[in-house]
Amino acid sequence: MKIAIDCRYIGMSGIGRVCEGILDALDFSAHSFFLIGKREKLQKYPAEIVEDSTNPYSFGGLRSFPKKLNKTCDALLVPNFLIPFGVKIPVLTVMHDLAFLDVKETTRGFKDKLIKKILLKRCMKKSKSVACVSRFTLERCERYYGKLAGKCFVNYNGISENVFAYANTHERAEKEDQIVFVGNVKPHKGLTTLLSAFSELGGDTELKIIGEKDTFLTGLQLDENAYKNVVFTGKLSDKSLFFEIARSKYLVLPSKYEGFGLPPLEALVLGTQPIVSDIPVFREVYAGLPVKFFGSEEELVALLREPPQTVDCAREIMERYSFQKQAKTLLERIEGIL
Repeated sequence: MKIAIDCRYIGMSGIGRVCEGILDALDFSAHSFFLIGKREKLQKYPAEIVEDSTNPYSFGGLRSFPKKLNKTCDALLVPNFLIPFGVKIPVLTVMHDLAFLDVKETTRGFKDKLIKKILLKRCMKKSKSVACVSRFTLERCERYYGKLAGKCFVNYNGISENVFAYANTHERAEKEDQIVFVGNVKPHKGLTTLLSAFSELGGDTELKIIGEKDTFLTGLQLDENAYKNVVFTGKLSDKSLFFEIARSKYLVLPSKYEGFGLPPLEALVLGTQPIVSDIPVFREVYAGLPVKFFGSEEELVALLREPPQTVDCAREIMERYSFQKQAKTLLERIEGIL
């Protein structure tokens, strides 16, 4: 088979990391692959590269699908719900969440929400199969799309080999009086809850907020200079990111809504205990793992004051959440479609 993959997300946080993880785990000897994206980011893979530097989130990106692939390839894998216009071959998509429908703050007014609603519905109609990264996301698809959700199946995200490699080649870091938050910060990510709880701690504990700084305060009325011992690091290299997580006593993910939630899994591999909000998807993904849940700001403050537990569950996480398993399942689904 000849399979095209939309790889324009590589280099972006979130979906970009998932896309790269799938490519790193893919068996390129099984089929012929055509990777759509920037050559410098894809040249390490043994596949034909179809140069395309457009932003997949833009209108231009939606219109840029290379039409020749309709004749060359048998199927297209899109690691998101944004299926480019002009695709005439079978499509398998990855649905991360339905935040645009579930969380008002994720859209910029009526027109923006309507466009995203249309594109989501188009994805559900046009896709031959939809990989949901959690049972929670699958259930939201059932809620909004009824019979169309019969195309959906659960295929959990994996964890990058880089995380396990770092954990295996570095001594366990001595814990510092530090808490870390990793991710994009939008209103539903709960950063205001974390900052408010942190301000109640007092003492010399430091909070590091790691990610692309220019998008951190989107939709949030925050003055980062108003918080004592809070450091906004901006985006870090993988090595620096893993170092900061490994030396922290807690990683906190206070999201009000997620489709999966990857940083706490990385923290567990690196020996750091996560504290996460008590929402259904976290109960699903982190079932049986040494994770602390909080339901209110007061509970978060109390947990931050407790000493963390010793964490040693990397093997279990590798068995449950691997990109090898995710990539293998995606290929099997494409083979089944054809």
